[in-house]
Amino acid sequence: MASVLGTLADVRWAPYLALMAVYSSFYVLVDSFVVQQAVSWFNVRVPYRAILPVRATTYILSLLNTLLGQGGVALYLHRRYDVPFWEITGTVIFIVLVEIFQLALYSFVGAAAGGQLARAPWPAYLVLGAFAPLHLWFFSRPRTSRLYETPVFAAFRKARPRQYLELLLYKTPNLVAAVTVYWLALPLFGMHVPFTMLLAFLPLIFFLASLPIAAAHLGPPQLAWSIFFAGVAPGERLVAFSLAAHLTFMVMNACIGLLFLRKAMRELEGAAVTPDARAPLPG
Repeated sequence: MASVLGTLADVRWAPYLALMAVYSSFYVLVDSFVVQQAVSWFNVRVPYRAILPVRATTYILSLLNTLLGQGGVALYLHRRYDVPFWEITGTVIFIVLVEIFQLALYSFVGAAAGGQLARAPWPAYLVLGAFAPLHLWFFSRPRTSRLYETPVFAAFRKARPRQYLELLLYKTPNLVAAVTVYWLALPLFGMHVPFTMLLAFLPLIFFLASLPIAAAHLGPPQLAWSIFFAGVAPGERLVAFSLAAHLTFMVMNACIGLLFLRKAMRELEGAAVTPDARAPLPG
């Protein structure tokens, strides 16, 4: 612990915090757009200006757990637009599933580009690679099974293959920004990690950070940093950077959420939407 604290004492904090502030602001804007697109496709037409403050404030809940923050979006849309809660929850699950595919795809690309395929998590790639076509086939046509007709799968029944791809592409700027910002920030902690190596392993670290077992993004991500990048940087510096990066990102996002809190409350307490707002946008 003393070595970790010593590393933090030597960090160039001013440029680091400036980098993270830009990244957090960019992330919130893109993430809100992704949510707005998915909800408008599958549930109810919601303008971006209405989703942005609500999505931003849910990052306050994400201080405890990422899934809790995503559940806050579902609860808001259920109360504000009178959309069945389980249908909204299904849309949130759709977004999460696309993110998992995205993280696996870019992890594979980064591992291949950086010569890290031998260390790559092949079982995860194979499982997701086999699951994707089966998933698309199952929801490709109407079925009479109770599982297929479950309300939580409403978004999957409506989704077309191109919408999976579109949402993955919409989320891509945030991942590219994360890899770029971390690549620029690591030297401020006295480390240099190749860009392609970050691209290979950061998606896996982000996936671990999103799991319910990683309360406040702590625990598994730090272990992953020390394993994946052990050959290029000292362990105490990796742990220090991981702690700083995760906590700074979460706190900055929560602070952005606080800025939008009053507007989000006004959105929640607003008048009922007009009847035609329930119609999804053309898919």
